[in-house]
Amino acid sequence: MHRHATRQSRGILQPLVTALGLAALATGSGCLIPQDVALLESLPEFRNRPPRIVEEQVEPSERILRAFGVGSCTQDFNVVVEDLDVDDRITVEWYVDYNPSNPTGYYRQIVLANTGQPRRDDRGTLRMDLRSANNPLAPPGIHLIEAFVTDRHLTNRQPDPPDEVILADGGVVKNPGFVTSYAWVVNTVAGDCQ
Repeated sequence: MHRHATRQSRGILQPLVTALGLAALATGSGCLIPQDVALLESLPEFRNRPPRIVEEQVEPSERILRAFGVGSCTQDFNVVVEDLDVDDRITVEWYVDYNPSNPTGYYRQIVLANTGQPRRDDRGTLRMDLRSANNPLAPPGIHLIEAFVTDRHLTNRQPDPPDEVILADGGVVKNPGFVTSYAWVVNTVAGDCQ
């Protein structure tokens, strides 16, 4: 190695180490460089989070009921719901044999009471009694029951368009609504209830 090269390396290294030492000393002593950033006037709104069906507590726990109408004429279907956004309005919409080519809307709608806790005390319950007039499960055969849980109004089983939230800096964020579902297949048989 050439001896002029080592002198030149020391000449660059020594000021660099000195500058880093001064920067560490200035930072450690509390001397910070001011920023040209405006302070937030208020906390931004939280983004909406989806509701959740607690699957371990869904009733009936079997997704396929093979012989509805034998031994019992009634069946309760219910879901337990959690939503971390405790102030959201949670709705359970029940659909029976929904046909997308001929949508008729929900069979029954239930709004769950707000308790201020993530898990709602109310269960979204649908009671089906084969002896009641015009019960859609009364005809023997295969039927589909669906529970749609949503924190937004649904149109054709889809959440309405997202809300737009204006941020402090003038930006816009879309805050969507959510829907989740659970389904049962029910085979109604001509049994004790006909």
